Amino acid sequence: MTFSDEQLEMPRAKPRQLTVSLSYRAAHVARRILGSERSLRFFLNAARLSWQFAFELSGEVYDKAFHTQTKALNAEILERWIPPNGTVIDIGCGSGRWCQVASPYAAHVVGIDCDKSEIDRAISESDKPNVEYIFGDFRNYAADRTFDLALLAHVIEHIDDADLFLRDVREIAKSIIVEVPDFENDPLNCVRLRQGCRFYTDADHVREYTIDRLTRQVESNGWKVSESRKNGGSVLVAAERT
Repeated sequence: MTFSDEQLEMPRAKPRQLTVSLSYRAAHVARRILGSERSLRFFLNAARLSWQFAFELSGEVYDKAFHTQTKALNAEILERWIPPNGTVIDIGCGSGRWCQVASPYAAHVVGIDCDKSEIDRAISESDKPNVEYIFGDFRNYAADRTFDLALLAHVIEHIDDADLFLRDVREIAKSIIVEVPDFENDPLNCVRLRQGCRFYTDADHVREYTIDRLTRQVESNGWKVSESRKNGGSVLVAAERT
């Protein structure tokens, strides 16, 4: 998604919206009845749910164009990190979006996921002869294989023992790109944390990340980070095996 300067301009006088006016009045009444802190917690939770619903529906309506825009990973980074005739394993590949993006720069790409429905979808949508999709655990598939690059796009925030996971990946890959949601992308998250409200972006997450935390965890498990990036609600680090 790209936007022109004209699209981002707007008149100072905005059209009045009845729903907006009623919402402001309701919020004012809620503050008088419930108090500021209880009202704050209500709106923090409501905003989080509203954001989640809007995000999921945006993905349905705009599909890959939307999801690519909300990620820190892109084709330029993959091109830099995949050596000529290199091999790539995308762990937790989902429907194979990044396998497809990586395929022009690699001799062979393996996408692997424990969700069979995602692998079936990836296979049905694949048109790249150098991309292979596997259903299962990468530890079993890659026990006797090595790759130039491993991709972990929105994976380790779901893993209970992420340290062990990163060390296991180190056994099969020379370099790694890790992307996770950016806790700091939403300034309300720090308020949610202080107020004891839910702040995670997915109910299956076991932790959230800042770019500093991600860098520390990757480097403490045998990798040397040499590139990092924040974009669209995600953070990314790229590292080489030490």
